Amino acid sequence: MKKGILFLCALLLLSLVLLFFVRSEKKRTGADTNVLGEKIEAGSDVDITFLDIGQGDATFIEFPDGQQMLIDCAIDARVIEALGRVMDFYDRDLEYLVVTHPDLDHYGGCIDVLKRFDVSTIIYNGMEKPYDDLWVAFNSAIEEHQQEGKQYTLAEEQFVWTIASTTVNFLYPDHSIVDDPGVPGVKKEANANDTSIIIKLSYGDQDVLLTGDAEEDLERYLVATYGDQLDVEILKAGHHGSQSSSIPEFISSTSPVLAIASAGKDNKFGHPARRVVRRFERAGVEFWQTDIHGDIVVTLTSSSFQIVPQYGGLTR
Repeated sequence: MKKGILFLCALLLLSLVLLFFVRSEKKRTGADTNVLGEKIEAGSDVDITFLDIGQGDATFIEFPDGQQMLIDCAIDARVIEALGRVMDFYDRDLEYLVVTHPDLDHYGGCIDVLKRFDVSTIIYNGMEKPYDDLWVAFNSAIEEHQQEGKQYTLAEEQFVWTIASTTVNFLYPDHSIVDDPGVPGVKKEANANDTSIIIKLSYGDQDVLLTGDAEEDLERYLVATYGDQLDVEILKAGHHGSQSSSIPEFISSTSPVLAIASAGKDNKFGHPARRVVRRFERAGVEFWQTDIHGDIVVTLTSSSFQIVPQYGGLTR
C-alpha cells in the first residue's frame, strides 16, 4: 500500500516537473515542446484578460509565443491573487509591465508584482509624484529594477513593437510628460488621467484599443491625431466608464463591436456611468463590465475574436 502511494507521489512529481519544463521551454523559444523536447506548433491566438480586481485596472495579455504583458496592477496586492487565475502557480516570469499613469488604482499593486515576478521590461509615462509616499515607494522599486540591469522604457513618443506577430502600437504619450504633462493644444492644468499610455494592439485584422484613464481632452486629441487608425473591434472604455470619458466622437472614431469597463461592484464613483453605457448601446456597441462579468477573457485569432465571462464581481 505504502509503495503504491509512493509511486503515485513520484509520478505526480514527475508530471509537474515535465509540465514546468514544457511551459518554460515555450516561453524561452517561442514554441511549445513535447516531452522529448521536440518543437511543435506554437499557439495561434492572443488572450487578453480584463481582470476583476475591484475598482481599478489590471489587464493581462498572453501572446502566441507565451510571452506575457500586464497593463496596470490594481490598487494593491489583490493583483497577485488575480494573476493566479491566469498564470501557472510556478510561473515567476513576466516579460512586460506597463504602468499607464500614477493613479493608485493603476500602480498600487505594481510594487507587489515587482517583488513576486522577474519582470524583464517596464514601460511608464514618467509622471512624477514626489509628494506621495506610495508613489515614492513605487519609483524606488523601478529604480531597483533598473539597477538590476533590466529594461526601462519611458513612453515619450509614439513607437511600435512587434511581439510574436502581434503589433503593439504605443500611441500616447507622444511627447515628454516629464517636461509637459498637458495634452498638446489644451490650455489648462494637466490632468494625470490624460497622461495615460494609450496602446493599440493588432493581431491579424483584429484590433484592441487600451486607454487607461483617458478623458475627454485626450480622446479629442487622439481623434484629431489618428483618425481612422483608431478603428478597432474592442475598446477598453477610458477611466472605468466615467462620464468624463467615452465622448460620442471617440466612440464614432473607434467604432468598436465591444466595449469593456473595469470597475468595482457598487463603487463610490458610480462607474461605469449609466449615461456612458447608454451612449455605447445607442451606437450599437455591446458593453461588458468586470463588476458584473468577473474576469473577461477575450481571445483574438487573426480573423475573429471570442469573449468569455468568468462571472464574479468583487465588492470592493
